[in-house]
Amino acid sequence: MVLLALSPCLLKAWKNPQPRRISRWIVYAYTCGFIFGWHVHEKASLHFVIPLAIVAAQTPEDARHYFLLSIVSCYSLFPLLFEAQEYPIKVLLLLLHSILMWSGFSAQFNDGAETARVPTGHTKKKLEQFESKGSSTTSSKKRGFSIGWIERNYLVGLVVVEIWGQFLHPLLLGDKLAFAPLMLISIYCAFGIMYSWIWQLRSIVKSV
Repeated sequence: MVLLALSPCLLKAWKNPQPRRISRWIVYAYTCGFIFGWHVHEKASLHFVIPLAIVAAQTPEDARHYFLLSIVSCYSLFPLLFEAQEYPIKVLLLLLHSILMWSGFSAQFNDGAETARVPTGHTKKKLEQFESKGSSTTSSKKRGFSIGWIERNYLVGLVVVEIWGQFLHPLLLGDKLAFAPLMLISIYCAFGIMYSWIWQLRSIVKSV
């Protein structure tokens, strides 16, 4: 299964080697091993989240992908820290991580970042030539950093899963189905990882 899932990436690397895409291929290979491997622990998600950070700031699409995947990966580790005194620490760390990512990507892809790079002393002709050449690349950056409706809804669902498992389940069901909150976290995070895998596969297939 792992080799079958890797085959599009292997064929692409064989037919058209591109050193600049090696980090993306490594991330995809680790993701395939994580999803289709026989037995993989949640901590193994760091194998593809960390290399993905190398290319996260290249385009807004990469940033959105990393933003979602990083949060999902960190949240999937919550059940490993199950002591009551550890709960506020892990929640605050995830919130801080999310805020720092959003701030960094917003600074990278905001309107002023691209405007500041435009030379102010050029003539009108030079400026028009610059804008015509860079219109396709700057249009995405002028929109700034944001996430799509799928990602937004998924992250809202992540909050709902945590509220249910941490507060509502003990309140409504008590000790019944004690495994359900952990199972819900695993299943919901699995959907997020699958979404990332599909996104990576689509990116590899469409790459030139």
